[in-house]
Amino acid sequence: MNIAIFGAGNMGKAIIGGLKKAYGGDVRVVAWDKFSGALAGLGDGVEAVDPSEWKSADFKPDALIISVKPADVPELLCDAVAPLINDRKLDFLTVSVAAGVSIHSIRVSLGNTARVCRVMPNTPALIGEGMSAYSLCENCSQNDANIVEYIFSACGKVVKVYEGLMDAVTGLSGSGPAFAYSFIEALAEGGVGAGLSYKMAMDMAVQTVVGAARMVQATAEHPSVLRSRVMSPGGTTVKGLEALERAAFKSTVMSAVAEAAAQSARMAGKK
Repeated sequence: MNIAIFGAGNMGKAIIGGLKKAYGGDVRVVAWDKFSGALAGLGDGVEAVDPSEWKSADFKPDALIISVKPADVPELLCDAVAPLINDRKLDFLTVSVAAGVSIHSIRVSLGNTARVCRVMPNTPALIGEGMSAYSLCENCSQNDANIVEYIFSACGKVVKVYEGLMDAVTGLSGSGPAFAYSFIEALAEGGVGAGLSYKMAMDMAVQTVVGAARMVQATAEHPSVLRSRVMSPGGTTVKGLEALERAAFKSTVMSAVAEAAAQSARMAGKK
């Protein structure tokens, strides 16, 4: 499979790294970034080719991934992507990982016949533990869905959603790692307050969260069921949970997801 990636920032590099680790020589990757320094250190087997040179280059991508800042997407579509479709007559799936950029806005620049996919990955993709949700435009095929899942499964889990849910996805899995980091930080600082060294407390906090998450995955049981198994009558966990409830912990986390989702909608000009 041939894959082009425009934008070699953190997410672009995460996708490239995932592809090369998962598929090796079975995938050919061409990358480009307007900042030449971003192309350094991409690893063996990744070609850096300016799209203006593709007219004479022997490269026909199955998918072209747009991994630039949302504000840079319109210029990139006009200057680099549209000419590949209109002048070179290349037929590829355009995949955008730019937050808040709709499928419709991309097709306005590329034409209604363009096959477009919108993906919301998250930063744990950098270590192959990402969560990516994707939506396809109506003229995409099952093969296009297979291409997207092939690419992003190399970086973690993948799920297909209706595009109208992308703001919710952004609020939960897009922003969620930051919420989880804050919880880990709070756990560790609580441990320090109880007398542990900072390093010991941080190690314990990280492993506790990792272990709890993997328990949910491994058992497929509801978190409330697993939580009940940690509690004993009049025990330490019950008292700790009472403190969380007094501080409206659950409601606060739900509000954080809702606020992040609402901001995603505002960034897309919906509200």
